[in-house]
Amino acid sequence: MKICIDPGHGMSNRQPGIFDPGATHFENGFEFEEAAIVLRYGLALKDVFRARQVDVFMTRDDASDHTPVGRRASMAKSAGCDILVSLHMNDFDDDGANGFEVLYGQSSSEPFAAAMQATLLPVIDLRDRKIKIRSDLAVLKFAGPAVLIELGFIANDKDRNKILAADTRDAVVHAIADVVMSHSLANQT
Repeated sequence: MKICIDPGHGMSNRQPGIFDPGATHFENGFEFEEAAIVLRYGLALKDVFRARQVDVFMTRDDASDHTPVGRRASMAKSAGCDILVSLHMNDFDDDGANGFEVLYGQSSSEPFAAAMQATLLPVIDLRDRKIKIRSDLAVLKFAGPAVLIELGFIANDKDRNKILAADTRDAVVHAIADVVMSHSLANQT
């Protein structure tokens, strides 16, 4: 089994040579960037999988990796990945928007998305925005089980503070790894 971890946004995501921070939020003189937050989650998830002897492919390991969004699914396929997990944060004009959700691109990934949502709900402990099909998202055009996890809303204080907490990150990445391993084992039999 080989897992693709896709920390969303980053260098050349939308335009060649331009850094895409994803959703951003300014609070008390601090700037929070989706790309930086989900990269921390992605690197932590990579460590969990490696500790479990699972091969990992990262679409980006840092802020300088050139990873156009339209190529991420094909990069994962070329790397021999079996499953793709993309990490993101949501944003909305109303700072009151909150909660987390799991998106999937094709009906065959719906059980994987449902298992991910059900497992993460008590761990993240944010409002359940359910699973949603999004066949229009390039990263979810992966030829295999694929999910895009919207961890929470960057502009919502409760969501952001929860997602920035190291203990939340640790619990979330372990839960993601558990779901991926269970899904993989279930589909081998």
